[in-house]
Order: sequence, then structure tokens, then C-alpha cells
Amino acid sequence: MKNPRAVALCWYLLVAALAGLLSPVLLVGAGELGATSAIWSLVVLALGIWFGLHRTVRLSKGEFHSVYTLDDAPTFATIFLFSTPIATMVVCLVRTVYEVARLAKGLRLHRDRVTPGNVLYHFSDIVFVGSATWMAGTVLDLLNRPSPLTGLQGAGAAMLAGGVWFLSLFLLNSIHLSVFLGTPEVWLSKAVTSVRENLATCALFLPIGLLMSVFLPTKPWLVPLLFVPVLLIHAVMEASDKLEVETEQTILALSAYLEERDDYTSGHSHRVAGYAAAIAKELGLNSDEVESTHRAGLIHDLGKIDVPDAILRKPGFLTEDERAVMRTHTDRAVELGEKLVALKRGLPFHLAAYHHENFDGTGYYKMSGDNIPLISRMLAVADTFDAMTSDRPYRKGMDDSEALLRLKKAAGTQLDPALVTAFLKVYDKGQVDLVRTECPAKLAS
Repeated sequence: MKNPRAVALCWYLLVAALAGLLSPVLLVGAGELGATSAIWSLVVLALGIWFGLHRTVRLSKGEFHSVYTLDDAPTFATIFLFSTPIATMVVCLVRTVYEVARLAKGLRLHRDRVTPGNVLYHFSDIVFVGSATWMAGTVLDLLNRPSPLTGLQGAGAAMLAGGVWFLSLFLLNSIHLSVFLGTPEVWLSKAVTSVRENLATCALFLPIGLLMSVFLPTKPWLVPLLFVPVLLIHAVMEASDKLEVETEQTILALSAYLEERDDYTSGHSHRVAGYAAAIAKELGLNSDEVESTHRAGLIHDLGKIDVPDAILRKPGFLTEDERAVMRTHTDRAVELGEKLVALKRGLPFHLAAYHHENFDGTGYYKMSGDNIPLISRMLAVADTFDAMTSDRPYRKGMDDSEALLRLKKAAGTQLDPALVTAFLKVYDKGQVDLVRTECPAKLAS
């Protein structure tokens, strides 16, 4: 995107306009509040929303990440049980109190991290959840608010309203996060990913919200029991997230251990990851793709953990048989990619496994051109350069000029010509030296 600041300005002007459109709805809701006869039910649901906002599960990694809060069920119940203005007003009010409390806590504990941009980012969520609630309520109003107990008509209306709430909120949040990170062009992919990964969870909360709206007016003592499945869902999501993080950390630790088996490959994966990520940035890939490229670089040689030390640490050239054993490390990577499908975002073995494929199709798997994953092609360039310029017990590393010349000669046969060109630009900008400074190679003695 040419001017992310201009895009951000336009976006926040739209958010402000959306807030202006919500204002009359909130005023109507405040006026209707005094006339409602079920004020205690509203208080119970407001407390449920407040409680759910404090039960979060991280959806993405990094300094600026998105989270899933468990306020969906009581929010749905509020939409089904009360008028659209009241539901919108209550949801916005609870979210405002929550954001103010979080801001106060942030100022108290880590004032240096509280910036106007971060405050604007988080407080915009109030507008988004209010808009989603208003749209879902409007859908029910247009359908004359049939009771969810009136068969297919009521169930269909509830599902449609819940779908509108879910899709509109995730769409707005995806655009918002993309704009905030300076990558507004990836909003659609973020939205699709968010919906795909959280649709099942939202589908679980929708019937719980429906049951809350049914039981609260007539059998309120049953409502606390409905929070039990909400807590269980949170526990499962939290455990799944923890397992994913710990698995990734374990595999990354194994990758680091692999490098420690051989002093002369120490830092190799980090350098390859750094070079490849620099190529990805040069190509204009978004931040998520750059991060995936970097992670792929860290794990690209993990399959070598099965290679015997006698071969891996051999102080000389490998025989043909030994080379065949060494080549099996790509098979291991492919197998890991097939087995760890659920972790492919954090551990992209399926994208890293083919870094020894030749661009002209003469490699081990006979893949060629664009059929080789882009990340594997970037890793191939980075891996080749680092291998040529790093010392080994039996030889000194090449000078950069010689290695760059060989990269150019390999363009079109072993390596993707466009990516070689991108690497040369990265090199001229000094980014290769920056990576090497952070992860220096061991010199041959």
C-alpha cells in the first residue's frame, strides 16, 4: 500500500462516522431502559458480558495480536431478549467500562506502552461491537422477532441474526487490525482466516445465548448453569492454544539443538531465516507472510535430526551414499508437514520442505517453477548463499562476490531468477550483513 497513514486516517474517519450513526440508537436505548420491566435480567446479562470480556484466548501471535473474548453467549441473549436500542446501548456501555478499566490498569502498570494509537485501536472495538449488535437486532426486527421456540422460523431468525453479528464483527476487526499494522491490503485474507478458525466456536455460543434468553425470564436459576459450558469452551480453547505454543517452542528448541550438534552450522537456520525474510519484504509480502517465511527458515533443516552424526559432522566431502542419507531430511520435513497440519501456521513445514527443489524441475520431487512453494524458493536462495559463504572444516567459505556470481549463474536452473534478483537487492541494501552480524558463522580453524 502506497500510503498506509492516509488509509488509516480514512479508516478512522469511517469509524467516527459509524459512531455518529450509533449515537441516536444509544439515546433511544437509554430512554427505553427506564420502561423495561426486566431490569434485573439486563443486569445479569451485562455482568455475563463483563465476565466474558475477561476470559480471552489469543488468536494470533506477535506484539499486536487479536484475541477471542467469551462474551458472545450473553451478548446473543441480550440481542434476543431486549429491543435493538437497549441491547446496543448495554453492549456498548459494558465494553466502554471494560476499556476504561483496562486503560487505567495499563497506565498504572506500564505507562510507556500506552500510546494514543493503541488507545484509539482498543476503544474502536466499542463501535464495532455496537454496530454488530445493532445490525443483528435490526435483522430480528425486520423478521418481527419470532421466538426461538416457534420452530424453524424462530430458529432460522436466530441463526441469521447470530451470523450477521459474527460476520460483521470479524470483518470490521480484520480491517481494523490490518490498517493498524500498516497492511490494509490483507484485510480480506485476515477476515477469511478469522471466520474459518472461529466459526465453530461461535456456533457453540449461539445456542447457549438462545437458551439464556429463554430461561432468564421464566427459570432464572437455570441461567448460571449455562455459564458452565462457556467456561468449558474457554478451558478447551486455552488448553489448545497452550499446547500449540508449547509444541512450537519444543520444535524450535529441537531445531536449535540440531545446530548445536555441529559447530560449523551454528546459526545457519537463523541466518537463512533472516535472509529469506528480507527477500519476502523486498517482494512486498505482508507481515504475516514475512513471519511465516522467517519461521520456515528456522525449521527448514529440522529433518536432519535423523541424520547420523558420522554424516552430519563429517570433516570432509560426503560420498554418494552419504548424500542420499542427507537428502532424506527433506522427506522428514514433508512428513512433519503432513502430521502437524493443525500447527501449519506456526510451523510451516509444508512450505519449507522443498527448499532443495530445483527451479527447472530436476530436483528430488521433480517440482518446477511456481509449483514449488514460494517460501521454499526463497529459502533455496538464502540457504545456497549461506552454505557457500560459511566455513566448513574442509574448506573456507567463499567471498561474497564469488557467491553472488554463482547465485546469478544458478538463476533459472537451480534457483528462481526473480528471487535471486530480490536477494541481490537485499544484499546491496546491507540487510545480509545485518543478519550476519546478529548470527555470525563459526570460522574454520
